[in-house]
Amino acid sequence: MKTILWILLFLPLLSWGQESKLVNGFAYLMLHDSKFGGGVIGNVNLLNDHIGLGPGVELTSYDGHLMVPVFADLKIKNRFGITEPYLAGQFGRNSYNVAHKDMIAATDGTQHEIEYNLTGKFFYGAGAGIMFHLKNVGLFASYIYRGYKYSRPDAININEQQVKFGNLSVNAHLFIVGVVF
Repeated sequence: MKTILWILLFLPLLSWGQESKLVNGFAYLMLHDSKFGGGVIGNVNLLNDHIGLGPGVELTSYDGHLMVPVFADLKIKNRFGITEPYLAGQFGRNSYNVAHKDMIAATDGTQHEIEYNLTGKFFYGAGAGIMFHLKNVGLFASYIYRGYKYSRPDAININEQQVKFGNLSVNAHLFIVGVVF
């Protein structure tokens, strides 16, 4: 997993992609629900440069713990001179596995502290952005709305009573600025 993470992290940097080569790299900083993070994306341009598709990886946090989303990124774009607005879609998995504590009310009215692993499952995102192309590099800014799914245990026994859980859904707002090359 670490090898794949490092390959994805440096893929855009190694492929010094420019428009004539049909490859773009994105390196960026982001505000992920008021927490700072960063990431890289590599996109191969398809269909006369109107569609970009490629892998991405980010380093960010959730609930005070490291989270590493690895995802496929899709951009539908149209260039007008040096500006290029786009719509973006993302789908991937978030590497997150943290021991989590909660206070649970049992049916007898008492509170019990339980501990379980909260594990990242998958996420999806949609948004829009704009790129400004200079000579060999450019700048971009975007907004992405994401929905994350986390798995919890199906059920936990407390005092011979079963407390049932479901998956946890969390939404996030990402504000991104970076360099495109």
